Amino acid sequence: MLATQNPMPDSKSKQAQLSLIPGDASLPIIGNTLSFLNRPVQFLEEMQKKHGNVFKTRILAKPVIFLVGTEANKFLLVEQAKYMSNQKGWESIDELFHDGLMLRDGENHQHHRGIMLSAFRKEPLRGYMDVMLPKIKEYLFRWQNTSKLTVFPEMKKLTLFLAGKVFFGLDLAKDLEKINKAIIQVVKASTTLLPFKIPFTTYWHGIQGRKVLASYFGKILAERRKNPTEDMLGKLCTAENEEGDKLSDEDIINHLIFLLMAAHDTTASTLTSLFYELAKNPEWQTKLRQESLDFDKNHSLNFDTLSLLQGLDLAIKETLRMHTPLIMIPRRTTERLEFEGHSIPADTDIAVLVHHNHYDTEIFKDAEAFDPDRFADPRSEHKKCPHGYAPFGGGKHHCLGFSFAEMQIKLVMHNVLTQYQWSVPAGYQAVYKHIPIQEPKDGLPIHLSKI
Repeated sequence: MLATQNPMPDSKSKQAQLSLIPGDASLPIIGNTLSFLNRPVQFLEEMQKKHGNVFKTRILAKPVIFLVGTEANKFLLVEQAKYMSNQKGWESIDELFHDGLMLRDGENHQHHRGIMLSAFRKEPLRGYMDVMLPKIKEYLFRWQNTSKLTVFPEMKKLTLFLAGKVFFGLDLAKDLEKINKAIIQVVKASTTLLPFKIPFTTYWHGIQGRKVLASYFGKILAERRKNPTEDMLGKLCTAENEEGDKLSDEDIINHLIFLLMAAHDTTASTLTSLFYELAKNPEWQTKLRQESLDFDKNHSLNFDTLSLLQGLDLAIKETLRMHTPLIMIPRRTTERLEFEGHSIPADTDIAVLVHHNHYDTEIFKDAEAFDPDRFADPRSEHKKCPHGYAPFGGGKHHCLGFSFAEMQIKLVMHNVLTQYQWSVPAGYQAVYKHIPIQEPKDGLPIHLSKI
């Protein structure tokens, strides 16, 4: 596994190197884009079985090399990370999430991450929890007379409702529909086959959605600069690194657009999948409910006691294994690399398959089964493969907000478990949409009742 300090290859040299990497012939320009978007997990599994752990395909008119396995994660996310561009790997969504933290590289990324880190440390998280807890209770009270619920859209509403308070110290109720519509437009545009700003196309609507978010955040930001607050926007206004550097208004808006999408969509995805697994595995729903009820009898729920909900913590980890919100992590090489005997040219799109590793039976025994206890067993195989489990990525681009996301998921589910029970019809199997974010295609309808 090495990188060579070669300049960017000419087109003939690059094509020659790519021709040696196994893969299927595909349609001109469009390639295997439709198969990838319509059934990505099945398509990529078929390619891996046919060609091995290194293969190429063509997606959105570009060749993409996929690497599979724990060594691939280690290679791309850690060992050779300095020869990978995050920004270029996500180039197709750069205009939609321009200059968000995930779309920055090298020293620029580290500089911004260092400033933003102060908004995700222990004390700010403690404050965010204090804000979220009463709002969660308020929101869940709305379910009192509900017997049927479609979980995913409901979780999107809840996470956006919470983001309004945590990020901006605002009640987004009057703006909820407008903001949610804008986010949906941006996310949907990120996987369009035609990323052209032609009026009324999906991509055009995504750009309009970004403008709505930027305008909304800009108005709030002007006020926060004058009167800093304890919400995340207030923290970002005053955040600075060890050298005293701060973020510009444009930087804050760019980061907020990305953070709102990440906190909103990926958290809603994980909560929905947790609802699903606890409906399909009622013994675990009962076990976790009892844990939460016993907790409430003996403890006050706060930042310092949240870690005592150990069973719930294990269930969240197992849900992230089975239904990681992002099934793959893309990059683009900046130098020629070698991996498992294959030469990968510079300036080439490359990705690792997180979802595939999470179902590798050599790492996770009985991988199709929902078994949170696997994360409690110190002898588990995955303990020996630290790069096999990567729902939040890894290396220098490991998700900055993972502690915030886990805290939010745990707070919501603890409060749901102590108030409600839920089920799905016998034999029900959720069919998932995997791109861009994992979600049940039917939104996950459940039967809900008070306990």
